[in-house]
Amino acid sequence: MSEAPIRPRIPCPHCGQNLRIRKSQGLTPVYREAVFECRNEDCGWRGKASIEITHTIAPSDIPNPSVSLPFVPRLRKLVMSQPSTASA
Repeated sequence: MSEAPIRPRIPCPHCGQNLRIRKSQGLTPVYREAVFECRNEDCGWRGKASIEITHTIAPSDIPNPSVSLPFVPRLRKLVMSQPSTASA
């Protein structure tokens, strides 16, 4: 049984109604630009947003070698404090 995808809700900066994505374009594996539109017809606001993936919270089991994202600070400290497992 699969779950329905969770859709983030982004409010219109003017009237507070939820926005809808009209189109989006991936420019890199970690950066996307999107055009948003207010669902409130009386408002009519449209705008552009930049969406960027900035940090790794949990590493991928199938990493893309062309993507290098830093760990979130908490994880970076944990990884740096681990003793090296490399043998001399």
